[in-house]
Amino acid sequence: MARVLILGGAGYIGLAVAQALIRSGNYTVFATSRSDTKTKLLASNEVKPLIGELSDITFVKAIIAENRIDVVIDLSQAYSDATTILESVTGAAQDRASRLATENSIGPKLGFIYCSGSWVHGSPRDQRISDTSVPSTFLAADKPATAVAWRPAHEQAVLKSRDNLDVAIVRPGAVYGRGSWVMTAWWGKVLDAAKSGDENTIEIPAYQETLTGVVCVDDLADGFVRVVDRLPTFGSWPVFDFVSETISISTMMEEVKRVIGAKGALSYVGCDGNPFFEALALICNATSGRARAELGWIPKRTEFVRDLPQLVAAWEASQ
Repeated sequence: MARVLILGGAGYIGLAVAQALIRSGNYTVFATSRSDTKTKLLASNEVKPLIGELSDITFVKAIIAENRIDVVIDLSQAYSDATTILESVTGAAQDRASRLATENSIGPKLGFIYCSGSWVHGSPRDQRISDTSVPSTFLAADKPATAVAWRPAHEQAVLKSRDNLDVAIVRPGAVYGRGSWVMTAWWGKVLDAAKSGDENTIEIPAYQETLTGVVCVDDLADGFVRVVDRLPTFGSWPVFDFVSETISISTMMEEVKRVIGAKGALSYVGCDGNPFFEALALICNATSGRARAELGWIPKRTEFVRDLPQLVAAWEASQ
């Protein structure tokens, strides 16, 4: 079986991707963690834990070599270390190719999948956006959210590494399901009001026109498996957006308020310069048409508003 290394594999998305890869029956999965505290979690999910710092180039290159890794998935969200991680993986690929050359042989390229996000598209408003849009260029409909303004340059660095690596970039929308924290900035305001019995206006850090692109963590994990399956076969643009549906914030929040039992009216007060709130409050107009057409990706969770009672219950239980 092919051997996949997930950087950040003990995290919310990382563990879901690891489980999906193992369920496929085609992969042995390894995952990094910064401390021993996640070792039991990984091992109990049939994932081989590897403890170390991703900022340590020697560590990353060593675990790729020692475990004969075929594909690396960067789910670390290690913003400050993203460049170092790419350098480590590229270095490991170069070392492997050089060693094979001394034996007068060639082998498959090391695979590398980087998890970016749909926030790089900004707020295109009434313009439909495809993953063929190139963020921060004349082909983009809007500038990236401030919180991820660095990501388009890193996406380009990943794409430029194709001399040494088979690469792909995955851009999910806001990931939900089970213990997802991403909506806490909004749902937490409603929960606090319900717990306190406060019937005053509930201020939500977003805009009335906010349109959120979402994807269930399990559907996203399935998308990653499909990318890994096809990694060596992609053409000139191995970039895929994963958004299963777009939700109006007012529709979402009115249902959340009903489910939680809060009484106050909702007021959308803007983001006050907070980069994360700004990113969450974008107007998403992304489509996952290429993921459906090229990967055969068909999300199973496409009724976000209908499912809010169970989603809110799971979120609240994880607080």
